[in-house]
Amino acid sequence: MKPILVLKGIKKYFPGTKALDWSDDDVLEIYPGQIHGIVGENGAGKSTLVKIIMGIYHKTAGEVYLNDKIFYPRSALEAEEKNVSIIMQQPNILLNLTVAENIFIGRDSKFIAKNGLLKIKKQNEEAKKILDELGFTNINPSNYLNNLDYEGRKLVEIARAISVNPKILIVDETSAAVSHDGVEKLYKMLKEQRKNGVAIIYISHFINEVFELCDNISILRDGKYIKSLKVKETTQGEVISNMVGREINKDYYRENDAVGNVGEKLIEIKNLSKEGAFSDVTFSVSRGEILGIGGIGGCGVEELGRILFGGLKPDSGDIIYKGKRIHFRSTNTALKNGIGYVPKDREKEGLVVNFTIRENVSSSSIKNLSNMGFINKKMEKDVVEKSVKALRVKANSIEETVESLSGGNRQKVAIAKWVSNDSELLIMNSPTRGVDVAAKQEIYKFIENLKNQGKAIILISDELPELIGMSDRIMIMRKGKITGTFSRDEHPGEHHLIQYMV
Repeated sequence: MKPILVLKGIKKYFPGTKALDWSDDDVLEIYPGQIHGIVGENGAGKSTLVKIIMGIYHKTAGEVYLNDKIFYPRSALEAEEKNVSIIMQQPNILLNLTVAENIFIGRDSKFIAKNGLLKIKKQNEEAKKILDELGFTNINPSNYLNNLDYEGRKLVEIARAISVNPKILIVDETSAAVSHDGVEKLYKMLKEQRKNGVAIIYISHFINEVFELCDNISILRDGKYIKSLKVKETTQGEVISNMVGREINKDYYRENDAVGNVGEKLIEIKNLSKEGAFSDVTFSVSRGEILGIGGIGGCGVEELGRILFGGLKPDSGDIIYKGKRIHFRSTNTALKNGIGYVPKDREKEGLVVNFTIRENVSSSSIKNLSNMGFINKKMEKDVVEKSVKALRVKANSIEETVESLSGGNRQKVAIAKWVSNDSELLIMNSPTRGVDVAAKQEIYKFIENLKNQGKAIILISDELPELIGMSDRIMIMRKGKITGTFSRDEHPGEHHLIQYMV
């Protein structure tokens, strides 16, 4: 069988950075009817590579061949014309357009009537057909993207990629952005596409996921092509070792298996309700405690996190913070009270990507860094550099823009923003989403350090191993209700917890 896509000697240089620097004789081959995993740490060059395939970036050197012919698309639309599509790690949608308009953006000429008007009904019908075939039946084609949650927007991106009838489908860190139910739908779709002869390039930081789905694995490290392996002929340990260039301890969660020192209650939630999200939710979090909250999509955890940071208003119930009843009327109120929030959608809610690392990290601490309306630049620089160093953000300087960073380093900046503010309560929604195994280990160690400093942490996550490995207590929600709470001392297992989710 001949490969459908061949990449040889790929190089991509940015000012001061060699994002990809393959040797001239390095060759990566992608075959039809196979799922080919590409793995590597954050900054290894994975996303840069697929952006070159899609024409989003233009390579510095090397060659790409599609069906034995030079393939050099100048844009993503040009790549799609050759039946090459992508589901990107970062959101690739327009929030002010409808679901149907996003699915067919750039390809809507077939819906233009002779009088020049758009055939909206026909476009919606075509979009619904694609959504239904994928099992995304709860998404309305005429709804605006701005009205959908993060997972809904990712599902629309999947529908757009499939609408191209791809011969090559690139999936970049998508499973990290959707719930358990969404992941199942994604897996099913990929397996069906493989049966249909589609070549799939699958990028993921979940090594067990790569081993479950993929036929072959290629490893990148620091912009270099390391090797390609058949899944049947390798082990997870070998792949991880090649990714990071050293051995990684698989048990990279908290060192201490006990609950540890937990102080006084910092926040107490009593009978909190939000229509359409959750009802009668009661729990507390103490200083020096990590409370893990888990549940499948739609269980209410997203809304709960936003309410505790003042981004949403509850319908009823009480929030008692530091012994006083309080309602956070805005995020500024929560901020002033020493509460930080790391959102799941870092690009939309957590960061301004075209601003510098310094501007993003210091944005939550301006009041503490200012005097008479003027920012103390030296103090700002010291605070930001300390936070960036603590989280090991890979960047040339704090004046580098966030959009120039890899996904994992963006996530570290999103966390550093609240650490620099010295938040007493930190709400973290999927803090290791899109982060490689080595960076996860660093973030987990950092979270443990915050706990040991007496910070209270609410850890919202779709990853059961993460909840089990990091939490002092785990609270499970289903359909807006708390269905179970488990102590670390009970050593709950994944199979046990998931019974309370579904």
